[in-house]
Amino acid sequence: MIDLKTLEQLVIFSHTGTLCETAKKLHISQSTLTRGMQKLESEFGVCLFIRTKNSLSLTEAGTLAAAEAEVFLRQYAGMLRHVQDFDRKKRTVSIGSCAPVPISVLVQRITVACPDTSISTELKKIPQLLYGLEDDTYQLIILPFPPENDQLSFQKLCEEQLFFYLHKNHRFAGRKSLHVREMNGENMLLLRDIGFWHDLVTEKMPDSRFFIQAETYPFQELIANSTISVFTTDAYPDTPPDTASPSLNETKPEAPSGHENSGMERVRVPIADPEFHVTYYVVYKKENGKRFHAFSS
Repeated sequence: MIDLKTLEQLVIFSHTGTLCETAKKLHISQSTLTRGMQKLESEFGVCLFIRTKNSLSLTEAGTLAAAEAEVFLRQYAGMLRHVQDFDRKKRTVSIGSCAPVPISVLVQRITVACPDTSISTELKKIPQLLYGLEDDTYQLIILPFPPENDQLSFQKLCEEQLFFYLHKNHRFAGRKSLHVREMNGENMLLLRDIGFWHDLVTEKMPDSRFFIQAETYPFQELIANSTISVFTTDAYPDTPPDTASPSLNETKPEAPSGHENSGMERVRVPIADPEFHVTYYVVYKKENGKRFHAFSS
């Protein structure tokens, strides 16, 4: 049986034209290369090389063999990639979400149910999520409402309630709840990657100025060292009140160094507007129900 390595040697020889250059490219000795060429010629059962005292070149049959071998090796590599990609897709779940918090919930469920599954996630706007599910960019999407589409299945995933996280001296710090309109016009700290919440809070507070932070650590430092109001979430019920708030971030942060008790300067006040208490749904195509139902329920 013809060895793939010897076919590769033949192809490279057809490009370099010399045993010396071919051996260098393959990081093998010329004697090993010569034995490989002799074995290959025996396998084909035809003369592939013209041999002189100081040189080796391809016959017409050898040139044809090298060309066919190059095509075969390219097809073989493509076949391997295709099969590997197919297997990887079967073991990979691509998730698109409208917000960061439910991603961690769903990823945890998938990890428990299928530990060997690879997971990719990203935040997108709701129309992009629906298009992505339709064209198989995502196998699962997370929406803040159940979709009205007979081709889709959905399951309730989790809930999230937003709060205002106010300095203890804020005029509303003693309130049991607040409507967003009451805070409209105030300066607010906001993390950049918070999904659909960004559009919602900026729409509901058109007169406010938002100081948007891209990184979590500077965001926490500003919370700890300023009186600017911020949003936070009940998604991390174990977070004690004397640490910096998670504030719509998908990982639970520690209190910033040197400010371990700074969170005591702030209080959480629930937002009374119903739009700020959201139920998330994991959505997938009905045709994939057998595969994904266990992840979502």
